[in-house]
Amino acid sequence: MEFKNLRVLVLDGGGKQTLAMVRGLKEIGCRVTVLCKSKLDVCYVSRLPDRKLLMPDMAVIDDHYIKTLLRLVSTGEYDVLMPIGELSTNPVTQHEDEFKKYVKIACAPRETYIKAFNKQITFDTAMENGIPCPYTRHSRQDIHDFLSRCKFPIIIKPRQGLGSIGFHKFEKREEFWPYMKEKGLDPDDYVIQEFVNFENRIGTNLFMDQKGNICTSYAVNVLRWFPVDAGAGVLIVTVDAHEVLQYAGKLLKALKWKGFANVAFMVDKETGEPRLLEINGRIPASVKVAFMCGCNVSRQMLEMIYDQDVIQYPENNRFGMYIRHLDTDIAWFLKSSDRFRAKPSWFSWKNTQEILYSRDDKKPFYTHLLQQLLSYRAKIKKKEH
Repeated sequence: MEFKNLRVLVLDGGGKQTLAMVRGLKEIGCRVTVLCKSKLDVCYVSRLPDRKLLMPDMAVIDDHYIKTLLRLVSTGEYDVLMPIGELSTNPVTQHEDEFKKYVKIACAPRETYIKAFNKQITFDTAMENGIPCPYTRHSRQDIHDFLSRCKFPIIIKPRQGLGSIGFHKFEKREEFWPYMKEKGLDPDDYVIQEFVNFENRIGTNLFMDQKGNICTSYAVNVLRWFPVDAGAGVLIVTVDAHEVLQYAGKLLKALKWKGFANVAFMVDKETGEPRLLEINGRIPASVKVAFMCGCNVSRQMLEMIYDQDVIQYPENNRFGMYIRHLDTDIAWFLKSSDRFRAKPSWFSWKNTQEILYSRDDKKPFYTHLLQQLLSYRAKIKKKEH
């Protein structure tokens, strides 16, 4: 199918990943409109979109947000709605039946997306399919049986939720019930598993088509992150992780996944073995790596939603390519005691691309970097924990 002049409304114009997805759409001839909340959004200052809609009042994801989007797509001006970030993908898929009256939705369908949102479903499926993960309480396992079998320390994290909100670590068995009773917490609302001491994280990234085929497959290692103790990746490199990619593919097939997914694994510091960490069912900020590997994820998404044969790219074998978030890497340099010992050197740009910089579209990089530098103190205060 030819996608030339297909009219696509893209959400989340301030997202780093949005710029990469817009470039992918333009490469196949789409007419792209991006919804932005500020004139400083990376997509608003970019030359790539054909049209930019500025709606400052769309900063809050609520009923007003959904009603405004429905009014936009009901005009007949768009063929496809593409939510990018998690905060927009979740409500759009919640209302997918309403949106589908007017447009096709370019993301994982709700029945797929919600599986990743529910961490317990993810780990239940992993355990049932032999995917290596920390010793985790199965949803059918009695909590007392789990506590009698597990080794401490253990952690709890909400079965549904974003980020690390609700995460807690227990060093000793005696701490568990007093804490749960004090906070009024129900164990059945949490994923409960043994704590894994790890240093490295491998992120596997795959695109699954509507038939269950793996159409994009590449792995990355996070070398630096901010906050420095356990934040988002700021320097990422493509790596050879065929075995881990196989585990990720097996898990996504078991979940009957459709679309793009990031399956993160921890590397156990004691054994060197991978352990499942989580699934992110959204387009990650580092999706530019897919395009560096020669995979046009935007094209694949459109082919899937139009029920076309999705182009299948081979498993990536271009290792040692780096992607760098310079804004947060500067923060890492200022806060890390390893600033001069890091490998590769913080000052090196060999085989490295900046997440937003492109020679033919420089303004998003400079605008975003200036914003981040001006808000540095507030950024540090917000991210420190």
